[in-house]
Amino acid sequence: MNTSEMPENREMPESAGNHESAGNHEAPESAANPEGAERPAAPDPEATTLYVRRRRTPTLGFWVALALAVPAVVALVAAPLLPLEDAGSALNLVLLAVVFIGLPLAAIAALVDAIRHRRHGRRDR
Repeated sequence: MNTSEMPENREMPESAGNHESAGNHEAPESAANPEGAERPAAPDPEATTLYVRRRRTPTLGFWVALALAVPAVVALVAAPLLPLEDAGSALNLVLLAVVFIGLPLAAIAALVDAIRHRRHGRRDR
């Protein structure tokens, strides 16, 4: 196989607009900027935006998932200790625990989060 046919050895065409990624090519000087001063970089249309959380406190989604998962795991662990007939009964116990224990806990977590954010919003004004 010829090494010039390999994708990493091919040169980028000048019209591709990738002057920085081509390696050996430099950006052409324009007639409007003869001094060679730095031009502001155009935004990359394929750029990825990364949002960073400043605080380490868990989000509402974490608390809701935890409120739903903990009763399910406890019911799953307790299922062999109870006189259940089959796996369907154990699954039913897990679902009942999630609905009757996890959902109220998740609602309380959402209420506490809403009250915290409401109080925080008034303080910033």
